[in-house]
Amino acid sequence: MKNKKIAWILVAVLLFSTFETYASQTGDKLKEAGKKLNELEQKQKEAQEQVGALKEQENSLKGELFELNRQLSEVSASINDLEQQIQAKQAELTQTQEELNQAKETKEKQYESMKLRIKYIYENGDADFAAALFGSSSMTELLNKAEYIEEVNRYDRRMLDEYEKVCKQVKKHKKNLKKEKESLLAMQESMEQKEAQVNGLITKTQGSIQAKQGEISDAQETVSGYEAQIAKMKAYEEELERKKAEEARKKAAEQKRIAAEQKKAAEQKKADGQNKTDGGGSGGAGPSQTSGGGAVASNASDLAMLAALVECEAGGESYEGQLAVASVVVNRVKSGSFPNTVSGVIYQGGQFTPVASGRFAMVLAKGAGASCKQAAGAALAGNTNVSFLFFCRASSGVEGTIIGNHVFY
Repeated sequence: MKNKKIAWILVAVLLFSTFETYASQTGDKLKEAGKKLNELEQKQKEAQEQVGALKEQENSLKGELFELNRQLSEVSASINDLEQQIQAKQAELTQTQEELNQAKETKEKQYESMKLRIKYIYENGDADFAAALFGSSSMTELLNKAEYIEEVNRYDRRMLDEYEKVCKQVKKHKKNLKKEKESLLAMQESMEQKEAQVNGLITKTQGSIQAKQGEISDAQETVSGYEAQIAKMKAYEEELERKKAEEARKKAAEQKRIAAEQKKAAEQKKADGQNKTDGGGSGGAGPSQTSGGGAVASNASDLAMLAALVECEAGGESYEGQLAVASVVVNRVKSGSFPNTVSGVIYQGGQFTPVASGRFAMVLAKGAGASCKQAAGAALAGNTNVSFLFFCRASSGVEGTIIGNHVFY
């Protein structure tokens, strides 16, 4: 009987050593996967920030392009307006030239008429003048004829002066029109230069926008690449979690089987009249459960750690799911099969993926949410809602009690 007991112990040690080795290997893989996942998420975040920065630069360039197009529109409108003014000024110059030509022609005609009259008077001398005077029938007629002749002379002089004045005015107006046209042409040339400059800036800005859009496309492809890697890594992590859960389930089942065998052996000894027991496990809850009930010794640091772990594992779950995760930790503290402190249970190697990956540390640094703190506080006070010692993703295929996205066993 003693040899049989030793054999059972050796078998148990061997089995547990094997399970511990597998658990350790899976835990190491989980830790490595968690770190890799954190690195990918950080790179993805940096790539997304780069995309955001590039989009801001693109928007800034588009704003510059909008402003340049507005300027180009104004410049083009100014050029069209100047063109119309130049055309109008040219038409005015043409009309003024016609007026000047007409004034010169009228002046020449008046001058020729005056010359003919002067010539006539000069060639005929005083004879015609005397004949005109002496041929008058009365003094009144004589005076009228003399006055008429004088009036004709004054008219000729006045008209000649008037036409001369008109010619000068028209010439001056023409000169002013030419200056105005030259000024408009200079303004037009300046506007055309500005138009060319703005067009150059628009072309350059459009090129910059296209280049920036290429950078954004490349950055978005990088983000997509990280997303694909993260999805793949999460699937790998989930598979490791499933394996870890399966290993834990097998270990718990083996513990339960050995405990049953030990109990059977003890009962057999008792039936044979032996009064001593071998210290094997007694009935009640199997090794995957705890009898539960009662608070555990804890402080503010324990509460913060437990709340952080709850947020990492079940932050998006219902309060019931969050309390169940906290209950598992408390159950382990009280079970005797795990460390007897909250921090010891949480930091035990290969147990909680967020601790291995570093996410737990980040949440602990910033503080958990209110519902996670409430669930952690309730569990520490003894208000647990499950008596299990393990949990994993519900999609792992492990049998147990499903709450939200997790199965507890």
